[in-house]
Amino acid sequence: MDVYQNRLQGAVLLLPTVVVCLAFFYWPAWETIRLSRVRTIGGIQKIPVGWEHFTTLATSGAFQYSVAMSFVFAFIVVAGSMLIALYLSYLINEVSAGQSIYLVAAIFTYALSFAVTANIMDVLFNPTVGLFAEVLTIATGAVGVDFAFDYTTNPLWAWIFATGSTMWKMVGYNVIFMVAALSGIPESINETARLDGVGSLQMIVRVYVPMISPTLAFLAIVNTVNAFFLPFPVVQEISGGPSNTLNIMIYDIWQSYNNSVIGLASAKSLVLFAIIGLLTAFQLLLSDRFAHYGGT
Repeated sequence: MDVYQNRLQGAVLLLPTVVVCLAFFYWPAWETIRLSRVRTIGGIQKIPVGWEHFTTLATSGAFQYSVAMSFVFAFIVVAGSMLIALYLSYLINEVSAGQSIYLVAAIFTYALSFAVTANIMDVLFNPTVGLFAEVLTIATGAVGVDFAFDYTTNPLWAWIFATGSTMWKMVGYNVIFMVAALSGIPESINETARLDGVGSLQMIVRVYVPMISPTLAFLAIVNTVNAFFLPFPVVQEISGGPSNTLNIMIYDIWQSYNNSVIGLASAKSLVLFAIIGLLTAFQLLLSDRFAHYGGT
């Protein structure tokens, strides 16, 4: 039996979804493809150039550096945030008293936008007026170490600032799912492992990780996509780092748009879209092979 006997009623109910998809997904995608094949002059005049932008990117050392740094940035952020979240989730799952307080403390960063995260981190670690930066300088100076956490001049500190801020933001999202997954593990398994003298590290690696592997696979895919797109406010906060060392793809695309090089920026956007699509497909294949979804 059909849910809606009247086809017109079903079409009307679907209309808002169709309109939203067309307006915010398909039309922008089509415009990006169209603009990637033209050169804009003055933001108005458009000259067809075919595949010129893509051939330019294929031979551009700066763009190849941007792609490589995007992969490095994503790997650090995804691996770091998931490892930290896994350990925090294990600790929260082991606590009986005040568990909800610890959980809220761990996941509150998820409620903050990346723009807010960037501002908070800049206020705390600003090399001139930042509270934590000043505390670090005083503490290290007390033991005779000349330390300066200056991410505006030191590329290494710029990377630590950007990746650390992004991980801090993403940990909360991961904890939500990991705690839910860990709470679904039967208590009999935990008791058996304790009786066998299994330590905390072995418990996480040999028991919990295999049992929550579907959740971990899902989070790896989501975190990878987020790591390529969402950290833009953090990187923008430090203007790409000294010598543009943090010129990851999303920031590079913004710079091209900001300089009114619309066609080239559109081509870069399509390359980023293709990379994310291929990475997602690859991760899905890996998850089917290594994630345990139950059954035989």
